[in-house]
Amino acid sequence: MLTVLLGVAGLLIALSSNVRANPLWQVWAALAVTLCGSAGLVALHGLAQWRELAAIRPLSRRSTVLPTAVVFAGALVVITTAELVAAQPGHGWRGDLLVLLAISGGACAGAAMFGVRHLARTQPRTTDLAGLEASVVELVGLRRRLQRLASGLGALVALSTLALGAGILMAKNAPRELVLVFGGGGSATVGVFYAPAAAAIRRRGEQLVAAMFAEPPADRAELVDRAEQRMKLEQVIGVDRTLLSELQAAIPVLGPLIAAAAVFLPK
Repeated sequence: MLTVLLGVAGLLIALSSNVRANPLWQVWAALAVTLCGSAGLVALHGLAQWRELAAIRPLSRRSTVLPTAVVFAGALVVITTAELVAAQPGHGWRGDLLVLLAISGGACAGAAMFGVRHLARTQPRTTDLAGLEASVVELVGLRRRLQRLASGLGALVALSTLALGAGILMAKNAPRELVLVFGGGGSATVGVFYAPAAAAIRRRGEQLVAAMFAEPPADRAELVDRAEQRMKLEQVIGVDRTLLSELQAAIPVLGPLIAAAAVFLPK
């Protein structure tokens, strides 16, 4: 229901535009409706992930909701400042409203990503094999949740960037550089949500690997075997990947920049 309502809201925003005679209006309108509907889907997915994470262990509002609210408030400040400095009469507020709806939907996913960070940091410390195995399974599941949430946020940033690009192309004397700035800012926002959770998962993974291979090997053959097993475990958990490599490999983060560059390039 939320997806349908937001899709209808996007349609109303598009129909209220005073540039419907422009040939690019249909493209912008389609992107607006898709963006609003996707915001609803991402919000529902984020809320579902939040409930599932809370079922594993209680989530701290201070470490999840509070940082999400700070990021949300920062985005509002940026949008408001941009509107005051370079507002375009008759059309700018519609783009701002679309971005606001996208940020609202993404905030649910962002809170869930901070929830992933909280669970990774609060895993019970144990030394028995069964407990360590359960922790590894949980940590792998948390990484998968984090990647799915990042994909949803990346899709919202990409759609927002393309919608902004279409709006700028319809406007007169609008600097195309804004598309690159917006795409870069959106990608950075995804990184702000993703990086703390990924770092917490990696730190906890390093602790689990160290705990599982704490005992020294008996001989050289066992040393080689344990080294191979340790390497495989690090690959499963993701300890062998650095934060920079994860961000570079994350298509949802780099996609908006590619889309922005495509819109920015002159015909």
